[in-house]
Amino acid sequence: MRVTNSQIFDRITTQLNNQQARLANTQEKIASGRNFLKPSDAPDQVAALDRLESRLNQTQRYMDNIGFAKDKLGQQEMVINTLYDDLSRVQELMVQGANGTMDANTRNAMAIEIREIYNSMVSLGNQKANDGSYLFSGYVQNKPPFAMDANGEIQYQGNDEIQVIGIDDDFAIEVGMPGMQLFGGFKDAQGGNSDIFTVLETALGRLESNDAAGVQASIDDVEQALTHANVRLARVGSLMRTAENQLGVHEARVFAFEKAISQVEDLDYVTAVNELKQQTLALQAGQSSFAQISNLSLFNYIR
Repeated sequence: MRVTNSQIFDRITTQLNNQQARLANTQEKIASGRNFLKPSDAPDQVAALDRLESRLNQTQRYMDNIGFAKDKLGQQEMVINTLYDDLSRVQELMVQGANGTMDANTRNAMAIEIREIYNSMVSLGNQKANDGSYLFSGYVQNKPPFAMDANGEIQYQGNDEIQVIGIDDDFAIEVGMPGMQLFGGFKDAQGGNSDIFTVLETALGRLESNDAAGVQASIDDVEQALTHANVRLARVGSLMRTAENQLGVHEARVFAFEKAISQVEDLDYVTAVNELKQQTLALQAGQSSFAQISNLSLFNYIR
């Protein structure tokens, strides 16, 4: 088949246009810093990038959850520390009150201080997290978990449901502590079920009635309450360590995901600049050759 001069001209023009398009594409990649400009340029890489970014986003959501959990657990820890300090003071007063040299007036004065501690338990149990939710109410959030009734006794108004939050795939930790799990759920010195309120109410009655033997007996019950508070504190500390450890796992994952995304998405500037130089030289050579060919007599004849 005979190739005409017009066909040669068209082919050279097409080749030059293609070279210019490749050069423009490389320049745009360098300007954007991306390895591809549109999904159709690298469908496999785009699919891999979508998977990586999805995992990265999920990991960052888990990290947000861990931040929420640590904040809530940290506030619980502060409350329980205060509770432990209050019970330690009660224990100190009860030891003093058990002394046979103490008279009724002195024991009444001790009872007044313990009564203040008892009353403060309502405020302690009704503490809120930074998000406004009650720390010790279970899933009941429309009213304070603790209230004092007409008889001066503290009543629990929450439920026993434990709030949990996911911190990884198929991995959740407790972030809520029902109020009666904090203040109750332990045995008294006699082996019966008890709670901190009952222990304090009993201790108050014995002090106010000047019952030295009863005050002595209450010391053991207060000790049980202190042990219970310490157990609760240890539980919160364990959950905080779990959250902190998982945060470290996610931080390592984020680093790995971001590195992998960069490898897929980010342009290799050294390679791209070298490619740009080669494409520029090739285009210049093509344009020069085209100019020379255009000046041939045959092309002059065509014109």
